[in-house]
Amino acid sequence: MNMDKLKEFFKQDTLAVTLGIEIVEASFEKTVCTMIVNDNFLNAKGGIHGGTIYSLADFTFAVASNLGGKLTVTLDSNITYLKPAKDRNLVATATLVSSTRHTCNYTISVNDGCGRLIATVVMNGYRNDTDINFD
Repeated sequence: MNMDKLKEFFKQDTLAVTLGIEIVEASFEKTVCTMIVNDNFLNAKGGIHGGTIYSLADFTFAVASNLGGKLTVTLDSNITYLKPAKDRNLVATATLVSSTRHTCNYTISVNDGCGRLIATVVMNGYRNDTDINFD
């Protein structure tokens, strides 16, 4: 997998670019993305907006699942918010749970910069017949 080609492809994801999400590590089995949250992505109480956390998790899933060689779309997802972040540094790690010819399942953990788990996400994807290659 060519990381430069992967990053170039995902520059087309304008929400991820706007959020400032960075791909740190990427494979079909495990992908890590980070972001530093700015003031535009806080809730009314000054905490990190839940939608921001979910968007990071969703993007991390998108990167990981598409590395399986087939274009993947989300079938469903479930997020559990555990506690507020202590800082504005977020790290999302998508870990493959299972994969078949047409489906994949990941768990995504989202941690703050202190290493505290702040949210978990379970996502299921549909892997269609469109080839996608980052070599």
